[in-house]
Amino acid sequence: MTYDVVIVGAGVAGCTAAILYGRAGLRVAIIEKHRNISTHKALCGHFVLGGTQPMLRRTGLWEAMADAGAAVGDIARWTTAGWFVPEPGPPECISLRREKLDPLLRTIAAGTPGVDLLLGRTVTGLLESGERITGVRVGDEEVPARLVVGADGHRSPVAQLAGVTEDTAPNERFGLWAYYRGVVPRGPAANQVWSLDPDVGILIRTDDDLHMLVAFPAKARLADFQADRAGELERFIASLPDGPDLTSAERVSKVIGTNDYPCVRREPAPRPGLVLVGDAAITGDPTPAVGCGWAFRAAEWLVDSTAPALLDGGDLRTGLAAYRKALDFVVGHDRLGRRDALARPTNPVQRLVTKGVHRDPELARRAYLFSMRAISAGELMNPRTLLRALWAAARPALRR
Repeated sequence: MTYDVVIVGAGVAGCTAAILYGRAGLRVAIIEKHRNISTHKALCGHFVLGGTQPMLRRTGLWEAMADAGAAVGDIARWTTAGWFVPEPGPPECISLRREKLDPLLRTIAAGTPGVDLLLGRTVTGLLESGERITGVRVGDEEVPARLVVGADGHRSPVAQLAGVTEDTAPNERFGLWAYYRGVVPRGPAANQVWSLDPDVGILIRTDDDLHMLVAFPAKARLADFQADRAGELERFIASLPDGPDLTSAERVSKVIGTNDYPCVRREPAPRPGLVLVGDAAITGDPTPAVGCGWAFRAAEWLVDSTAPALLDGGDLRTGLAAYRKALDFVVGHDRLGRRDALARPTNPVQRLVTKGVHRDPELARRAYLFSMRAISAGELMNPRTLLRALWAAARPALRR
């Protein structure tokens, strides 16, 4: 069978791309190494920021996730200047645990006309004609395709097989989290983030009336969390300003986490006939919860950019250039994310803007949209924002 597109990896990015390619009328194969459709990614916060809501609604995936029990709501942020609570109106976030999200997306993909979900298959090599990738090898079988999509995670075996270089940056925080029942939030909004400079705490409401307790401390505190990870996680969350009441909380999962999760960036279209999407292209700092949202959105950008040429037999180079340009939105945020991942104290400009959002409604609106990844990094971090923050800081003194 010759396919228009072969996608390696049946996670968020891979399944979303397959669904959209199939709806466009293309013949698609998803190759997934796990045999069970319910196998899911464990190392994932699954919280999807509000900037992804328009894409999810446009594709019908928002309704599918909500029907599966996803929790929907806004988010409040605590800083040294106090709580920052959004005004009504900005797009909401959505959260569905990966143990439900992954099989849901695979089921939708498998039911999309033109899409074959091939479980229990491992890509062992790439088919090549000169510099061009022309398909994949699965054991002794060759699967030709006009376009091969690597959607196989931050380690990306496809990228390794193709010899793609990596741009890696350190992450000076470690992370751990667990699911609890019976948590009583005390801060505002359905979901809450505490920026403790440099530590970060997060409380997420998710499906089945559960809450996800998350700690991202600086690595200097790693030894403190090793002996009793669950106990230290609970003490960390309970100590947060206006932190949740855990008196009646019951942990219903093991503590999940990672001691090191570097930021990785790869060229998204490294060779003719090959493209990378999701974590295979950009793995950002997990603290701001960008991974699943980027995966959904990048998959849509990829399909929108390349499906026309695949349908009419045209040259893919223009489409891949458009996909690279679309990913500039992610790269701009990732540059700032890499700086924050160093877990250094905030600089004077950051502190000025943080105070400004509590005094200036327009600055607050823009900062919230930025945190939801609904606007580009440049739309917040620019001279106009700095001047507005300076004016917000000076206004009380001028009034006096």
